[in-house]
Amino acid sequence: MTLDKDMITEPRMWQLVMEPGSAALSVMAFSPIEHHSIIAADIPYPPDAEPASAFRDAVYDNPLLLNDFLQTTVLLPTRRFMLLPDIMTDSEAVRALFRRSFPAAGDGRPSELLTEDLPSLRARLVFETDAGLLGFLRRTFNNPRITSPLVPLALYFRGKHPNRPRGKMIANLCADRVDIVILGDDAPLVVNTFDIRDPMDAVYYIMACREAHSLRPTDEIILAGDTVCRRAVTPPLRRFIRYVMPAIFPSMMTRGGQASLSIPFEMIVTPIAFPKVH
Repeated sequence: MTLDKDMITEPRMWQLVMEPGSAALSVMAFSPIEHHSIIAADIPYPPDAEPASAFRDAVYDNPLLLNDFLQTTVLLPTRRFMLLPDIMTDSEAVRALFRRSFPAAGDGRPSELLTEDLPSLRARLVFETDAGLLGFLRRTFNNPRITSPLVPLALYFRGKHPNRPRGKMIANLCADRVDIVILGDDAPLVVNTFDIRDPMDAVYYIMACREAHSLRPTDEIILAGDTVCRRAVTPPLRRFIRYVMPAIFPSMMTRGGQASLSIPFEMIVTPIAFPKVH
Protein backbone atom coordinates (compact mmCIF):
# COMPACT_ATOMS: atom_id res chain seq x y z
CA MET A 1 0.00 0.00 0.00
CA THR A 2 1.31 3.41 -0.98
CA LEU A 3 1.17 6.14 1.66
CA ASP A 4 -0.52 9.00 -0.20
CA LYS A 5 -0.39 12.66 0.75
CA ASP A 6 -4.16 12.96 1.09
CA MET A 7 -4.17 10.49 4.01
CA ILE A 8 -3.46 13.57 6.15
CA THR A 9 -5.34 16.83 5.60
CA GLU A 10 -3.48 19.02 8.13
CA PRO A 11 0.15 17.82 8.27
CA ARG A 12 1.15 20.71 10.54
CA MET A 13 -0.85 18.95 13.24
CA TRP A 14 1.22 15.77 12.81
CA GLN A 15 4.69 14.50 13.60
CA LEU A 16 6.58 12.02 11.43
CA VAL A 17 9.04 9.45 12.78
CA MET A 18 11.11 7.23 10.48
CA GLU A 19 13.67 4.53 11.17
CA PRO A 20 15.48 3.04 8.16
CA GLY A 21 16.63 -0.53 8.71
CA SER A 22 18.61 -2.97 6.64
CA ALA A 23 15.53 -4.49 4.97
CA ALA A 24 12.69 -1.98 5.46
CA LEU A 25 11.77 1.56 6.39
CA SER A 26 9.56 1.86 9.48
CA VAL A 27 7.38 4.98 9.54
CA MET A 28 4.91 6.46 11.99
CA ALA A 29 2.85 9.63 11.64
CA PHE A 30 1.27 10.85 14.86
CA SER A 31 -1.07 13.67 15.83
CA PRO A 32 -1.88 14.47 19.47
CA ILE A 33 -4.98 16.34 18.27
CA GLU A 34 -6.83 14.29 15.68
CA HIS A 35 -8.81 11.20 16.71
CA HIS A 36 -7.32 7.76 15.83
CA SER A 37 -4.19 9.66 15.06
CA ILE A 38 -1.49 7.14 14.16
CA ILE A 39 -0.54 5.96 10.69
CA ALA A 40 2.16 3.29 10.71
CA ALA A 41 3.79 1.07 8.11
CA ASP A 42 6.87 -0.99 7.35
CA ILE A 43 7.95 -0.33 3.78
CA PRO A 44 10.08 -3.30 2.60
CA TYR A 45 13.12 -2.77 0.43
CA PRO A 46 13.60 -4.79 -2.76
CA PRO A 47 15.73 -7.91 -2.28
CA ASP A 48 19.48 -7.25 -2.42
CA ALA A 49 18.90 -3.48 -2.62
CA GLU A 50 21.53 -1.14 -1.20
CA PRO A 51 19.86 0.19 2.01
CA ALA A 52 20.62 3.90 1.53
CA SER A 53 19.33 3.88 -2.05
CA ALA A 54 16.29 1.80 -1.07
CA PHE A 55 15.53 4.28 1.72
CA ARG A 56 15.49 7.17 -0.75
CA ASP A 57 13.24 5.25 -3.13
CA ALA A 58 10.85 4.38 -0.29
CA VAL A 59 10.52 8.05 0.60
CA TYR A 60 9.84 9.15 -2.97
CA ASP A 61 7.42 6.27 -3.59
CA ASN A 62 5.28 7.26 -0.57
CA PRO A 63 4.25 10.93 -0.97
CA LEU A 64 2.78 11.09 2.54
CA LEU A 65 6.35 11.24 3.88
CA LEU A 66 7.00 14.44 1.94
CA ASN A 67 4.26 16.43 3.68
CA ASP A 68 5.23 19.54 5.65
CA PHE A 69 4.94 17.98 9.11
CA LEU A 70 5.17 19.90 12.35
CA GLN A 71 8.23 17.80 13.14
CA THR A 72 10.12 15.08 11.31
CA THR A 73 12.44 12.80 13.29
CA VAL A 74 14.75 10.28 11.65
CA LEU A 75 16.22 7.57 13.88
CA LEU A 76 19.47 6.23 12.42
CA PRO A 77 20.74 3.01 14.05
CA THR A 78 24.53 2.94 14.25
CA ARG A 79 27.29 1.26 16.22
CA ARG A 80 29.63 4.23 15.73
CA PHE A 81 28.65 6.38 18.69
CA MET A 82 29.94 7.52 22.08
CA LEU A 83 28.19 8.68 25.25
CA LEU A 84 30.05 11.56 26.87
CA PRO A 85 29.47 13.74 29.95
CA ASP A 86 27.72 17.00 29.17
CA ILE A 87 30.73 19.03 30.35
CA MET A 88 32.56 18.01 27.15
CA THR A 89 31.56 20.86 24.87
CA ASP A 90 34.79 21.46 22.93
CA SER A 91 34.00 20.14 19.45
CA GLU A 92 37.63 19.49 18.50
CA ALA A 93 38.28 17.56 21.71
CA VAL A 94 35.12 15.54 21.12
CA ARG A 95 36.15 14.77 17.55
CA ALA A 96 39.65 13.70 18.63
CA LEU A 97 38.23 11.41 21.33
CA PHE A 98 35.72 9.92 18.91
CA ARG A 99 38.41 9.19 16.32
CA ARG A 100 40.52 7.39 18.91
CA SER A 101 37.70 4.89 19.31
CA PHE A 102 36.34 5.01 15.76
CA PRO A 103 39.00 5.74 13.12
CA ALA A 104 37.72 7.12 9.85
CA ALA A 105 36.29 4.43 7.59
CA GLY A 106 38.64 3.32 4.85
CA ASP A 107 36.09 3.52 2.04
CA GLY A 108 36.74 7.22 1.50
CA ARG A 109 33.09 8.20 1.86
CA PRO A 110 32.66 11.48 3.75
CA SER A 111 30.88 11.36 7.09
CA GLU A 112 29.69 13.80 9.72
CA LEU A 113 29.58 13.71 13.50
CA LEU A 114 26.28 14.69 15.08
CA THR A 115 25.73 15.49 18.75
CA GLU A 116 22.54 15.06 20.74
CA ASP A 117 22.34 16.63 24.20
CA LEU A 118 20.59 14.61 26.92
CA PRO A 119 20.12 17.25 29.63
CA SER A 120 18.08 15.08 31.99
CA LEU A 121 20.91 12.52 31.88
CA ARG A 122 23.77 15.02 32.09
CA ALA A 123 25.23 13.46 28.96
CA ARG A 124 25.78 13.94 25.24
CA LEU A 125 25.60 11.28 22.56
CA VAL A 126 27.94 11.71 19.59
CA PHE A 127 27.42 9.54 16.52
CA GLU A 128 28.74 9.29 12.97
CA THR A 129 26.56 9.24 9.87
CA ASP A 130 27.21 9.13 6.14
CA ALA A 131 27.36 12.68 4.77
CA GLY A 132 25.48 11.73 1.61
CA LEU A 133 22.55 10.39 3.62
CA LEU A 134 22.52 13.50 5.78
CA GLY A 135 22.48 15.66 2.66
CA PHE A 136 19.47 13.76 1.33
CA LEU A 137 17.59 14.13 4.62
CA ARG A 138 18.29 17.85 4.92
CA ARG A 139 17.28 18.53 1.30
CA THR A 140 14.13 16.43 1.43
CA PHE A 141 12.64 17.26 4.83
CA ASN A 142 11.94 20.52 6.62
CA ASN A 143 14.54 20.85 9.39
CA PRO A 144 14.53 17.16 10.34
CA ARG A 145 15.75 15.99 13.73
CA ILE A 146 18.34 13.30 12.97
CA THR A 147 19.30 11.22 15.95
CA SER A 148 20.06 7.76 17.32
CA PRO A 149 17.23 5.42 18.43
CA LEU A 150 18.97 5.35 21.82
CA VAL A 151 18.18 9.01 22.44
CA PRO A 152 14.35 8.92 22.66
CA LEU A 153 14.57 5.58 24.49
CA ALA A 154 16.93 6.99 27.14
CA LEU A 155 15.05 10.29 27.53
CA TYR A 156 11.70 8.55 27.84
CA PHE A 157 12.99 6.05 30.38
CA ARG A 158 14.64 8.76 32.47
CA GLY A 159 11.40 10.74 32.44
CA LYS A 160 9.54 7.71 33.79
CA HIS A 161 11.96 7.47 36.74
CA PRO A 162 12.64 11.01 38.03
CA ASN A 163 13.34 9.85 41.60
CA ARG A 164 15.81 7.24 42.88
CA PRO A 165 16.62 6.04 39.35
CA ARG A 166 19.82 4.09 40.10
CA GLY A 167 19.64 0.50 38.87
CA LYS A 168 16.55 0.99 36.73
CA MET A 169 17.09 -0.87 33.45
CA ILE A 170 15.26 -1.11 30.15
CA ALA A 171 16.06 -3.48 27.30
CA ASN A 172 14.49 -2.69 23.94
CA LEU A 173 14.45 -5.85 21.83
CA CYS A 174 14.58 -5.43 18.05
CA ALA A 175 15.00 -7.89 15.20
CA ASP A 176 18.78 -7.66 15.08
CA ARG A 177 19.80 -5.64 18.13
CA VAL A 178 19.05 -4.97 21.77
CA ASP A 179 19.18 -1.41 23.12
CA ILE A 180 20.05 -1.20 26.82
CA VAL A 181 19.74 1.76 29.20
CA ILE A 182 20.68 1.57 32.88
CA LEU A 183 20.13 4.69 34.96
CA GLY A 184 22.49 5.96 37.64
CA ASP A 185 21.95 8.50 40.38
CA ASP A 186 22.65 11.38 37.97
CA ALA A 187 24.27 10.20 34.75
CA PRO A 188 23.37 6.89 33.10
CA LEU A 189 25.46 3.79 33.76
CA VAL A 190 24.73 2.31 30.33
CA VAL A 191 23.34 3.64 27.07
CA ASN A 192 24.34 1.10 24.46
CA THR A 193 23.17 -1.15 21.64
CA PHE A 194 24.34 -4.67 20.81
CA ASP A 195 23.94 -6.72 17.66
CA ILE A 196 22.08 -10.01 18.21
CA ARG A 197 21.32 -13.07 16.10
CA ASP A 198 18.77 -14.65 18.44
CA PRO A 199 17.06 -13.86 21.77
CA MET A 200 19.71 -15.66 23.85
CA ASP A 201 22.28 -13.15 22.62
CA ALA A 202 20.10 -10.46 24.18
CA VAL A 203 20.02 -12.38 27.48
CA TYR A 204 23.82 -12.53 27.45
CA TYR A 205 24.24 -8.78 26.92
CA ILE A 206 21.58 -7.92 29.49
CA MET A 207 23.22 -10.06 32.17
CA ALA A 208 26.71 -8.86 31.26
CA CYS A 209 25.65 -5.21 31.67
CA ARG A 210 23.99 -5.97 34.99
CA GLU A 211 27.07 -7.76 36.32
CA ALA A 212 29.43 -5.04 35.11
CA HIS A 213 27.49 -2.43 37.09
CA SER A 214 26.73 -4.57 40.15
CA LEU A 215 22.97 -4.55 39.77
CA ARG A 216 21.11 -6.62 42.34
CA PRO A 217 18.55 -9.35 41.58
CA THR A 218 15.93 -6.99 43.02
CA ASP A 219 16.78 -4.21 40.54
CA GLU A 220 13.96 -4.51 38.03
CA ILE A 221 14.30 -4.74 34.28
CA ILE A 222 11.71 -3.42 31.86
CA LEU A 223 11.42 -5.32 28.57
CA ALA A 224 10.24 -3.42 25.50
CA GLY A 225 10.16 -4.09 21.79
CA ASP A 226 9.52 -7.23 19.76
CA THR A 227 6.84 -9.41 21.39
CA VAL A 228 8.25 -12.77 20.27
CA CYS A 229 11.72 -11.88 21.51
CA ARG A 230 10.35 -10.65 24.84
CA ARG A 231 8.55 -13.94 25.38
CA ALA A 232 11.75 -15.84 24.64
CA VAL A 233 14.02 -13.90 26.99
CA THR A 234 11.64 -13.56 29.95
CA PRO A 235 11.94 -17.10 31.43
CA PRO A 236 15.78 -17.22 31.47
CA LEU A 237 16.00 -13.69 32.86
CA ARG A 238 13.59 -14.56 35.67
CA ARG A 239 16.07 -17.18 36.87
CA PHE A 240 18.39 -14.34 37.92
CA ILE A 241 16.23 -11.20 38.19
CA ARG A 242 13.31 -10.98 40.56
CA TYR A 243 11.36 -8.30 38.72
CA VAL A 244 11.17 -8.76 34.93
CA MET A 245 8.40 -6.48 33.73
CA PRO A 246 6.93 -5.67 30.30
CA ALA A 247 7.08 -2.04 29.25
CA ILE A 248 3.76 -0.27 29.69
CA PHE A 249 2.46 1.16 26.44
CA PRO A 250 2.48 4.99 26.67
CA SER A 251 -1.07 6.12 27.42
CA MET A 252 -0.96 9.15 25.11
CA MET A 253 -0.27 6.86 22.14
CA THR A 254 -3.19 4.45 22.71
CA ARG A 255 -5.53 6.41 20.46
CA GLY A 256 -3.84 4.85 17.49
CA GLY A 257 -5.63 1.58 18.18
CA GLN A 258 -4.34 -1.94 17.62
CA ALA A 259 -1.99 -0.94 14.79
CA SER A 260 0.10 1.18 17.16
CA LEU A 261 1.07 -1.90 19.21
CA SER A 262 3.31 -3.17 16.39
CA ILE A 263 5.34 0.04 16.07
CA PRO A 264 8.96 -0.24 17.32
CA PHE A 265 9.10 0.98 20.91
CA GLU A 266 11.81 3.59 20.28
CA MET A 267 9.55 5.13 17.62
CA ILE A 268 6.37 5.09 19.71
CA VAL A 269 8.09 7.01 22.54
CA THR A 270 9.74 9.58 20.23
CA PRO A 271 6.85 12.11 20.34
CA ILE A 272 6.96 11.86 24.14
CA ALA A 273 10.73 12.29 24.34
CA PHE A 274 10.65 15.18 21.82
CA PRO A 275 7.37 17.00 22.52
CA LYS A 276 6.48 19.67 19.99
CA VAL A 277 4.16 22.57 20.85
CA HIS A 278 1.61 23.46 18.15
